[in-house]
Amino acid sequence: MKLEVLQAPGVLDELGCALDELHAATATPVTARRPWLATWLSSFPHEPLVLVIRDGDRLVAAALLAQRRRHGVTEVVAMGHGPSDRVAFPSRGLEASLALSQAVAGYLLGLKGPWRLAVGHLPAGDPVATALADRLPYGQLIGGADSPALRFGEERTLRGYVSRNHHQQVRRVTNRMEREGLAPAYQHLREPADLRAAMSEIELVCRQRDAMMHRRSQLDDPHFGPFFRAVVLEHARRGEVDLTTLRLQGELAAYCLCFVDGGSYRMWNCRFAPRWAHLSPGRVTNNEALRHALADPACHEFDWMLGEEGYKSGLANHVEPAQALLAWSSRAVLAVYDSRRRLLVGLKDVKDRHDLLRRAWAGIKGTGRGRRMPAGPSS
Repeated sequence: MKLEVLQAPGVLDELGCALDELHAATATPVTARRPWLATWLSSFPHEPLVLVIRDGDRLVAAALLAQRRRHGVTEVVAMGHGPSDRVAFPSRGLEASLALSQAVAGYLLGLKGPWRLAVGHLPAGDPVATALADRLPYGQLIGGADSPALRFGEERTLRGYVSRNHHQQVRRVTNRMEREGLAPAYQHLREPADLRAAMSEIELVCRQRDAMMHRRSQLDDPHFGPFFRAVVLEHARRGEVDLTTLRLQGELAAYCLCFVDGGSYRMWNCRFAPRWAHLSPGRVTNNEALRHALADPACHEFDWMLGEEGYKSGLANHVEPAQALLAWSSRAVLAVYDSRRRLLVGLKDVKDRHDLLRRAWAGIKGTGRGRRMPAGPSS
């Protein structure tokens, strides 16, 4: 097996079909594949850092990382860091995984000056991450945010997967819309031109909902804002986006944005317009997106992706656990850069042991203050 370390700006294009084939062979999710990551590199201020293991001419493992120098410290992250709900170290087997972990550890330990590594949203038990945590003196694996999903069986009607309470709530709200003469109109957009035409309204509703929740919209971030539009349109061009919209009186009231990833519909972003909040437009639009996915015979699951929102767990029958890999060049760097995370973990432990604090925290989350923004815009 042979190691290659690639850092040129066009590295993903250079690897091209060989990398695509590795991703296909290892069922790498859409948010960790080449089109998504190339869009991320064009939007965020990081330089590519790719380590690949070859067996002859074939790629057998890859670590798609990125780095930047900040405040005198080299920060190494997974490509896609931030907006990607799932990250991967694709590998064709244990031998390749161990070779890749050794290569990444060697690169990090050979860096001059302080550094830190953060790779979140890896699948639990990932062999590369497990071996890396053992190889790095100040490396550790921590639990990540779970991703709920609704996995489909032979039953292909929505009623077979949702609770009676959910079904009645959707019917009651829909009947109210009809009585008020709002004529709810759903659309499922897949064509690139239709998605491009819808983006301005989507972004407006996203910002309005974020303002309602008293939080800064990620769309206002100078890097994430352009990425949001670019990644949707790039995957629309590839036929990998399905957007469900609800219009009331011709106005966009809610949307549910999914990436079509093989047999999975992966819900990455959904919002509703505050004007229509009293009609629960987000609930009925997500319900319609689920119904639409069930009608697609190629679809076997609706993946709600990263996030702890109650509406997701209520429409899920499976939870995909995740983990994060963290590492630092020294104990001093660990102390400086991991202090905030350890403080939050400590506060959460205190909160979980006291019922009064737990209820107060739930109230704060309900207002949108103090809410943890997910790594991707999946709420």
